[in-house]
Amino acid sequence: MRRRHRDAHRVIWLVLAGLLPAVVLLSLALRPIGPTEAPQIQLAPPK
Repeated sequence: MRRRHRDAHRVIWLVLAGLLPAVVLLSLALRPIGPTEAPQIQLAPPK
């Protein structure tokens, strides 16, 4: 393998290795907290 080719692979893998944890942490930080649906409203008393 040529040196330029190896260097390009190294850079690509390093970028991916840094990008993956950043995406995971960002998705965890931006996820909604708490209930995702409003509580049910009872229209009539149960029978």
